[in-house]
Amino acid sequence: MLKRLSIENFALVDKLEISFDSGMSVITGETGAGKSLVVGAIAQLLGEKADKDDIRSGTSLAIIEGTFDLPDNPLMAEKLKEFSVESDNDSLLLRKEISLKGAARNFINNRLATLAQVREITSHLAELFGQHSHQQLLDESNHLLFLDRFAGVTAEVDSLRDIYFRWETVRKEWAALESRREQEKNERELLLFQKDEIEKAKISVGEEETLLAEKKILDSSRLLGEKSDIILNLLESDDNAILNLIRSCRKELAAMAGLDRKLEKDLQLLDSAEINLDELRGSLESYRSAIPDDPERQEEINLRLDEIYRLKKKYGGSEDSILTTLEKINEQLSRRLDVADRIRNLKDETDRLAKEYEQLALKISKKRCDSSPKLSRRVQEELRLLGIDSAKFEFEFIYEDDPAGVRLGERRCQPGPNGLENGRFLISANPGEPLKPLVKTASGGEISRVMLALKAADNPNPSGLIPLLVLDEIDAGIGGATAGMVGAKLKTLAQNYQLLVITHLHQIASAALHHYAVEKADAKGGRKTVRIKKLTEMERRKEIKRMIALPEKAGF
Repeated sequence: MLKRLSIENFALVDKLEISFDSGMSVITGETGAGKSLVVGAIAQLLGEKADKDDIRSGTSLAIIEGTFDLPDNPLMAEKLKEFSVESDNDSLLLRKEISLKGAARNFINNRLATLAQVREITSHLAELFGQHSHQQLLDESNHLLFLDRFAGVTAEVDSLRDIYFRWETVRKEWAALESRREQEKNERELLLFQKDEIEKAKISVGEEETLLAEKKILDSSRLLGEKSDIILNLLESDDNAILNLIRSCRKELAAMAGLDRKLEKDLQLLDSAEINLDELRGSLESYRSAIPDDPERQEEINLRLDEIYRLKKKYGGSEDSILTTLEKINEQLSRRLDVADRIRNLKDETDRLAKEYEQLALKISKKRCDSSPKLSRRVQEELRLLGIDSAKFEFEFIYEDDPAGVRLGERRCQPGPNGLENGRFLISANPGEPLKPLVKTASGGEISRVMLALKAADNPNPSGLIPLLVLDEIDAGIGGATAGMVGAKLKTLAQNYQLLVITHLHQIASAALHHYAVEKADAKGGRKTVRIKKLTEMERRKEIKRMIALPEKAGF
């Protein structure tokens, strides 16, 4: 329960403090008087994101404080313990500071807290319905939340969501590792192929150079033979060949040396020339007879060189790079990561989480199915009390089929974070009309009453009850007798909740136990501020007359 609210330098408010009691309280005032500022301040305490524009102009710091009685709520106690929040007097002090100089700060019992922590804790303290909160019903994705709350499975759905996302994470990791293993298998097959290819080739450094030299000779064998024959013919083929001419010269020179010994040296030179040329002739004859003429060897060399060129192009451009590549391949094959154990563990974890998910999801589905007709009956009863006499109201379950999903009865359903089903509310507000989706057929006034009926249909559970409900003009779109019915329903609802209702309807204001009036007042410097006052019985009568627009002296 909210006991005290203090607002300083927030929007038009310079400073005000309000005390609240249990039961139903209404806040009224002229249009534009600032009624919704109270709701805005409470919203800040409940974790709404701060806006520096909300700081009163001319000031630099807005402070909002609220004191709450701690409800008897195990979830609340658990959260307080989790965030190390201590409380000695069964109350909780929330404070929000919005500064022009830095980020807004949140405090729980004077301990600095994150916005997320504030939201988690205050979700068990209060629930706020703004002017357009009934539009939650206009989004069908919210409808299942209402059923879950009625069925009492909200905590179980939270647990299911945790299991689902853990399951998804493990499944994705498993799939990624399986993909990686398949990729690694393909890479290993490629490495083994490359290893085999290089090893079978038996490449050695310098082999290409040797083969090229041999190839050059084989390719030139005919030319080499022809040239050798020419030289041999020139050396000794007829009387005019070089060796024969040299021998003739020697004969003449020997005769001359017999007459003049000074020519003996020249004779020795001629002898040496003959010997050298004779050796040349013998060498060329041997060379000529040894010139290869082997087309098969020539083809063999060409094929081998082609293989070397192909491997060079593939593995780096040289014989050295081919052999270096082989070393790297062997190293890669030796240090290959084996993920089989990890995959096996992930599969086991996936199977375990799938089973855990299925068991809890089926349990939740049963509770939802069992609770759906009960919720329909309760809401129909509440709607009749709110003036929709012939109302028919149902929750339509929607399933997405999945051949590999969880078996639910005769079908297999795709698992999701919120369970095996989704759904939407159907309504028929007039006799003889078929049920149709709420979001497509209900008027604004009907939507407001459905929201109120759903809230009234909530099972009062002291250990899990949200003690404070703040309703900001939830009566939009209604009036007359319907407004009176809504007021009566709010009065009944106040038996289980502390209600704080912002309204412009006298029918609703009349149903309240406590009445507060908001007005603009003069402040320093010719500025305006907002004042709020708890009305006495006489003041309350006067305010309700104003709301009805009765003359000042009219009876009431």
